[in-house]
Amino acid sequence: MVFWLPGRCYASSDGSWCYTEPHCGPKTWISLGHCNGKRQSPINIIQREASHNPSLGPVDIVGYDSRKKLLEIRNTGKTVDISLEDGLYLAGFGLPARYTAKSFHLHWGDGASQPGSEHQIDGKQYSMELHIVHTKNNMNMADAVKDPKGIAVLAFFIEGSEKVKSKTAEAWELFAKNLKKVSKKGESVRLESSFSLLDLMGSTNLTRYYRYPGSLTTPGCDEAVVWTVFADPILVPPKVVKKFTSELSSTKPSKEPQLPLINNFRPLQKIRDRKVEASDALKSSAACFVFPPTLFILFLSIATFLQFFSV
Repeated sequence: MVFWLPGRCYASSDGSWCYTEPHCGPKTWISLGHCNGKRQSPINIIQREASHNPSLGPVDIVGYDSRKKLLEIRNTGKTVDISLEDGLYLAGFGLPARYTAKSFHLHWGDGASQPGSEHQIDGKQYSMELHIVHTKNNMNMADAVKDPKGIAVLAFFIEGSEKVKSKTAEAWELFAKNLKKVSKKGESVRLESSFSLLDLMGSTNLTRYYRYPGSLTTPGCDEAVVWTVFADPILVPPKVVKKFTSELSSTKPSKEPQLPLINNFRPLQKIRDRKVEASDALKSSAACFVFPPTLFILFLSIATFLQFFSV
C-alpha cells in the first residue's frame, strides 16, 4: 500500500516503520521500498573531498517572502509537516527545471543532549534540520518519485544559539507556538500569516551549499532527490529547539501513554561512488583559508633553508 501526505511519500502502512523502536527502526527499513539502494540519504559531507563546481551560483528562489503561503501544520507522528500554497519556486544552476515547493518538515534529536540533524558536515551533527520539499515542474509526489531528479530538497541545519538575530528569533518563536496545538499524532491546524518561509531561513547565505544526488530519508526512500545542503546553520533560540522535543507526541490522542516525538532522524548512509559538489562561494572561501597558511609554511621552509647555507 502506498499513500501520500503533503510533501511526503510513505511506502506500506503507517505503522510499518519508526525511528526508535528496534522492531521497526531504521535497521529494518532495508525491506521497505528503495531503502536498501545505492543512492541513499542522508550522508556525512566531507568538505575536503567535495568537488568545487564554479557554475553553482546563488540558489534562485521566488515567493519565499510571502506570509500567505504557509497553510497548515500537521503532526504526522513522525514529524511536523507544513503544507504550502503554490507560488514558491526554486531554480538555479545544476537543476534541470523549475521546482515548486510543496511542503517543509523538520528532523530533531532530544534537546541539547542529543542533536538530530540528518546530514552532517565533517562529522558534526546540528540540533535540527529543515527540509523544504519541491517537485519538478509542479508534479505530484507520486509522479516525482519516479523521476531521478523529480524532487529537489533544500536542507538547512538549525542550531540553538543565544546569538540569533531578533527577526529570525521572532519568526521561529511564532512558528513554535503552533506546536502545542498539534501535540498529538494526526492533529493539524491552520497557520496564521504572521511569518514567511524566508523569515524562518533568516540570514542564511544562499551561495554556500553542497549538492548531491540522493533519496528521501523516510520509507520508501525513493532515489529521486537532488539535495542542496546549506553550509551555514540557521540560528534559533534554544527554547525553540526544546519545544520540539517537549511538546510533540508520536502517538494518537486516544493512546496511552503518550510517547514523545524525539530522535526522528535517519542514520547516515554510505556515499559510495557519488560526487558531492561544493558551490562556487565555498571554493572562494576555501581558497582564503587554505592557501595563505600553505604559502606561509613554504616561506618559513625556504627561509630556514637559506639560513642554513648562510652560516
